[in-house]
Amino acid sequence: MKKTLIIIITALMAFSVSLSAGPKKKTELKEVTFSVHLHCQNCVNKVQENIAFEKGVKDLKVSLQNQTVFVKYDAAKTSEATLKAAIEKLGYPVAGVVEPGHENCGHNHAH
Repeated sequence: MKKTLIIIITALMAFSVSLSAGPKKKTELKEVTFSVHLHCQNCVNKVQENIAFEKGVKDLKVSLQNQTVFVKYDAAKTSEATLKAAIEKLGYPVAGVVEPGHENCGHNHAH
């Protein structure tokens, strides 16, 4: 009886692994860094708490020092425009998008 149970459990595990290894839709991740005027740590917390839960957001970094909001997102679930609107809805105007590579230089390269 024990041997039969072990064989059944092993077979079920192998079957579930083969199901999860099936073809997956490739996720297209994009990144954007917004230039946002943040006044204080409470502003940072408010952006983090709200934008992290926006549909499609995979990673979020908010910097008070650099006045930036970096977002890595699933392009199939959201867009740069949607994320910008979500930040502005919180009361923080987005001055533009920071060029890649200039997120930490301390200069505002928003366009």
